[in-house]
Amino acid sequence: MASQNQGGIKREEKGRNIQVVVRCRYGARQKTKRNEYRPQPGNTWLPLFCPAPVPEVYSIFVFLQVFGPAAKQIDVYRSVVCPILDEVIMGYNCTVFAYGQTGTGKTFTMEGERTPNETLHQIFEKLSENGTEFSVKVSLLEIYNEELFDLLSPSEDVNERLQLFDDPVVVKGLEEVTVHNKDEVYQILERGAAKRKTASTLMNAYSR
Repeated sequence: MASQNQGGIKREEKGRNIQVVVRCRYGARQKTKRNEYRPQPGNTWLPLFCPAPVPEVYSIFVFLQVFGPAAKQIDVYRSVVCPILDEVIMGYNCTVFAYGQTGTGKTFTMEGERTPNETLHQIFEKLSENGTEFSVKVSLLEIYNEELFDLLSPSEDVNERLQLFDDPVVVKGLEEVTVHNKDEVYQILERGAAKRKTASTLMNAYSR
């Protein structure tokens, strides 16, 4: 099991570069109670039910941490994001990536309630406390229908495409905007959101 530090995850003690946590949300009303597993605080495992073939079977998967539907944004933030902020300030590349089916709460988890201890607030606060010169830049990249789009590009040409290069991973032509505080970041996020592509699906009217 992973060691904890003030509710957070000690990366150096796990010896792994990629950490996977799961956040569950309440199911739709038509779901039966049997198919709605609600993990308890501190759980690291999650059962996956397979309704067919009969008899019903399920598998158990183990993760670094499992958050139940009652978990708050601040709980996820403190456990997943806080522990890596110091690494970011030290110059290490860190990524927080949300993955899941349409309608499972990815956008809310990444952009939801702006808690007092949110990532942006802490980043700028830590940088200011260090008393050193720093530069923070923001870029917004959308992958839509297996193509790359720059959401901050000043160009109105929707057919303009970006190029992706490997080793190291570089996106050629991706716009970068220098920011000085979290409010400027929020403005950029709103600007980029206006350019996002949306597509209707059977799961969600707006698939993001």
